[in-house]
Amino acid sequence: MSSSRTKPTRLLVWGRSLLALAVVGLLLVLGVANIALRAQAHQVEDGVLWADRAEGVTVADLADASPAARAGIERGDVLLAVNGAPVARPADVLEYQHRGVPGTTLQYTLVHLGTRRAINVELAPSAHGSSMYFVLAAVGLFTLLVGASVRLRRPDDQATLHFFWLCVAFFGAFTFSFTGPLDRLDWIFYWGDAVSMALVPALLLHFTLEFPERPVGARPNLRLIAPLVYAPAVVLGVSRIVVVARGALDGAMFSR
Repeated sequence: MSSSRTKPTRLLVWGRSLLALAVVGLLLVLGVANIALRAQAHQVEDGVLWADRAEGVTVADLADASPAARAGIERGDVLLAVNGAPVARPADVLEYQHRGVPGTTLQYTLVHLGTRRAINVELAPSAHGSSMYFVLAAVGLFTLLVGASVRLRRPDDQATLHFFWLCVAFFGAFTFSFTGPLDRLDWIFYWGDAVSMALVPALLLHFTLEFPERPVGARPNLRLIAPLVYAPAVVLGVSRIVVVARGALDGAMFSR
């Protein structure tokens, strides 16, 4: 009898450990990819939020004092080519910016209100480049490894499960950061950061309510409290989804 009970327990423990390892492995790959992309991110920009629309690569929004605005580009303009080479997606524009330095001039061929025109845009230093991201990303990676280590040492302890997911949320908040092109991988970073930022307070509060363990009569009724703890995160998440969905049609709102 004892051996038949022990075997499923061991399988369950091994399963929990393998699941934790799989989650950590996937997150480490994504985290390193995010750091690498940020390290290679362009240091100059034109100040335009390019969007992939049915009509082509379109100016969804642009900063008022940006190089593009000074050159005369307007919202709704459709970009046909850069330096004479056709563009098919926003990432094509960023490729030219990646190779540029402050003062580099790119010639944009655009369609404005049905009229084709060529505009020269002088790239300016990016305002959002910062080495602080790499410090925070390193903290996030360290936090993830600490959470994984604690979980693997005590995979059958409920406290380590709460701590592990709290570390995962801190990792996402510190390490995930979208780089600009908003392609498929960049959207993973965007939503990873957004979900983590929304969940960190709720997970931390849940952890403090659950642990350290208290006598049965002194413990709060988490079945009633837990929905209230996570409700703000759900509201923030749904609001973010609505804003992003509407932002696909309204680039200025999405930028804000």
